[in-house]
Amino acid sequence: LYKSGINYAKIIARYTRPGRVLDVGCAAGFILKGFEKSGWQCYGVEPNDTMAAYGRTELKLDIKTGGLETYDSDNKFDLVNLIQVIGSLYDLDKSLSTISKLLNKDGLVMVESWDMKSFMARIMGKNWHEYCPPSVITWFSDNTLIQLFEYYGFKLKAKGRPHKRININHGISLFDASFPKFPFKKQILKFFSRTIGKYNIHYPPLDLKWYLFSKV
Repeated sequence: LYKSGINYAKIIARYTRPGRVLDVGCAAGFILKGFEKSGWQCYGVEPNDTMAAYGRTELKLDIKTGGLETYDSDNKFDLVNLIQVIGSLYDLDKSLSTISKLLNKDGLVMVESWDMKSFMARIMGKNWHEYCPPSVITWFSDNTLIQLFEYYGFKLKAKGRPHKRININHGISLFDASFPKFPFKKQILKFFSRTIGKYNIHYPPLDLKWYLFSKV
């Protein structure tokens, strides 16, 4: 997560200098810490107080407990991050309006989101790992996400696929939760967990994208 923050900061450096960033749904703040390493002045908001408290005490970050829908600040931001968050916002209208108010002129929004029209989502159907209400309540395609931000006064500056690494055991747990039972499923998953589970691999670029929007 820390490296992911640094990687996103490098992408954003092509379009603006480091300034003030708000990371929405920042969890314990490891992505935000990557932005701090890259020269950004960092703020976060996270609904889980245990996670937010860890970021405040252990990582020394300015993280408020709460959601974007109720977030209020005297600060104006140059960047707002929505890293795997857009699908969990319970009030999109209020959230996008809040972001617009919080951003400086020409401010940026970095979104990482799952593509519901991707090849992976289509072949997995109801077993697609990102179909997981109530933690995710809204799903977007490439086009509908861009249309959403255009409606609220943002234009797309760039998009791409993130370079992410995933622990194999984490992938196995997703497979276990998403796929129905089949003969010897538990034994097979235990075998792979014991033999290769500790290793990390690149997440295949099949259903996850990043988007950079600018306020206009």
